[in-house]
Amino acid sequence: MPSELNTCKTFFLVSGIVNILVLLGWGGTTFFTGLVTCGIGCLIGFVPLINLVSCILDFMAYNKLNNLVTPGLYSTMQFTAIVEIVTILSGNVVSLIFGILILNYINNAEVTNYLKEKGIY
Repeated sequence: MPSELNTCKTFFLVSGIVNILVLLGWGGTTFFTGLVTCGIGCLIGFVPLINLVSCILDFMAYNKLNNLVTPGLYSTMQFTAIVEIVTILSGNVVSLIFGILILNYINNAEVTNYLKEKGIY
């Protein structure tokens, strides 16, 4: 396994944990802002959903990288990295950086050749 895939696996795990923390932060902020503003603050309730989706995708990609038997691994990793970049809308800079790095790593010729050899591209 190329070192880039191991690094991507670590990035997915750390990003998933960071997304949980950001989700809890935004969820608490939404709840308390909604209480203080008599419900108007609940309009920012969509922001934690971005992190929830990214968190789920991070752990799915991490699991697929651990098993290396599921076809379509490349597209899953690519879509997850793009969603990580979108989490900047909730202020999650860590996932933004990891998403950009993962996209660079998976576009490496050595990584794509390895995935094609395993039949999981």
